[in-house]
Amino acid sequence: MKKWLNKKLSMLSLAFSNVEKNILSQKGETLDSNINQTQRHTQGQLADALVHGQLTQDVMDLRWRLYKIMQETNRVSSEITGYNDDGMPIVKTYKKDFRNLKKVKTDLSDDFKLEMVVDNSDIELSINETLEVIDLNHESNDISNNNLSANLKILKPIIINRDFLPRFLLENYTKKLHVKHITNTDKLLEFYVSKYPDDYNRTSKLFINEIKKNLDNPNLLSTFKIKQVGFVTNKTLGANDYLEYQYSINNFHSITEFDGNYVVKFNATMIVDGINILEKYKQEELELKYKNKVKK
Repeated sequence: MKKWLNKKLSMLSLAFSNVEKNILSQKGETLDSNINQTQRHTQGQLADALVHGQLTQDVMDLRWRLYKIMQETNRVSSEITGYNDDGMPIVKTYKKDFRNLKKVKTDLSDDFKLEMVVDNSDIELSINETLEVIDLNHESNDISNNNLSANLKILKPIIINRDFLPRFLLENYTKKLHVKHITNTDKLLEFYVSKYPDDYNRTSKLFINEIKKNLDNPNLLSTFKIKQVGFVTNKTLGANDYLEYQYSINNFHSITEFDGNYVVKFNATMIVDGINILEKYKQEELELKYKNKVKK
């Protein structure tokens, strides 16, 4: 049921994306160029507004309902605990404990408390997004494996800003990021990089060798010359989903070795503290109806 719901939510998200793209365009044309200018019998309906990229109140209300459902469903989990006499499953639903960091293994060479663990696994692209970054052979419409691997962008949850482009991008080799508490604004950022080459990333061996050569003075590596680090939480231990965090890097701290990883550390200052990226879509009147449990 949860997979079915997520699929439907994704379809609606695509519709909202089309609406916003049309609103922001200079021409503001309808999304279907083949539709003529005669009045439609469906005009004024929610489905019609979604199809034609019209940001009506009904569309804004539906969008907020969608995002509200996404936030609530991500806070709970379910498991089958048994079956009743009719053979139907008994499902137990419980709230997820995002703050439970007790079982997380972290480098203990410092005394700072662990606040968050950010998973940096690749972000899966949709079919349309994948095709947008591939140089198609227009004569045969074929996509070769070499063409795919050469043009497909690597999207990571962790975003790093720099003054220049180094030989190796730290975020492309980072498995996870540990954020540790120094003060309310000062943090220690720990990037966990596996000491073992990734068979699916041909440059990982070169990157690991580069770190090994410079362990005595890693501050010289251009890879570690970074300015800002940011991410939006998604299944992040220590925080709810859809929260934006940004940190300004003060200086390189050190590299340690822990649990089969190189741990690259930076001293940082928080500049964005968990802003909910969905709040800008909130509809106050609809939210009040939810609060008062008004019938539809």
